[in-house]
Amino acid sequence: MSSSSSASSRLTNRRSVYGVPSRCWCGRNLVTYAAQTKDNPFRRFYRCAVALQRQTEEHLFKWIEEALVDETIMVERKHLSLVDEVKELRGKMVEKLELEERMIRKMVDERVKEELEEVKAKMKEEMMMAAETLQKMAREMAKTSMQKVGITLLVVGTIACICGKLMG
Repeated sequence: MSSSSSASSRLTNRRSVYGVPSRCWCGRNLVTYAAQTKDNPFRRFYRCAVALQRQTEEHLFKWIEEALVDETIMVERKHLSLVDEVKELRGKMVEKLELEERMIRKMVDERVKEELEEVKAKMKEEMMMAAETLQKMAREMAKTSMQKVGITLLVVGTIACICGKLMG
């Protein structure tokens, strides 16, 4: 194989690949090979089988460690993007939950006020009925008391009359 340096893999073909490649420009699957050069002994790289036979054509070439570094950078960027998204979603969820909590509290307060007004109205009605009942009872008791006083006066008057006739 040729004595390509790591810089050459980044500047090679008319098209560049970032990360771990899956196919060559020609559409063939890639194979990993080990370099057999003095500058890069046993250094592993991606290449398609056609490129080994047709070395004058521009087929994909990429050092494996460069591809893995690219992949690591892409994963780290994606990770940071996802972290930012999660933070943003979390903030939105907190806002939404706070809004819902305020709405629920408002609904509960309104319902409590309604219930309180209903209870006050019922208590007022019951107190009015109790007052009427007490007034009726007081009148009945007054009637009964007057009747007892009248009967007592009648009995006392009758006794006085009998006593007056007996003594007189």
